Amino acid sequence: MSASEKAFGLIKTVFTIQERFDSLQDSLSELVQRVSKLADSHAALRDRVSRIEGIIEGVGMAGAASRARQPRLPKS
Repeated sequence: MSASEKAFGLIKTVFTIQERFDSLQDSLSELVQRVSKLADSHAALRDRVSRIEGIIEGVGMAGAASRARQPRLPKS
């Protein structure tokens, strides 16, 4: 194998590795975007669950307060 063939092989290998790194970088950028969307979805879901919990607690408190205020029938 001549020196020029070795040099050509080396250059070809460098370009191949560069293409793989570019592909990996694109994949990593896509993954970062997907994780960011997942984090946003998680935050929105957490907020919705918190609101639902608040509503449930409010209904429970209102029910307990109305039961305490209901007049009782006199004992005869």
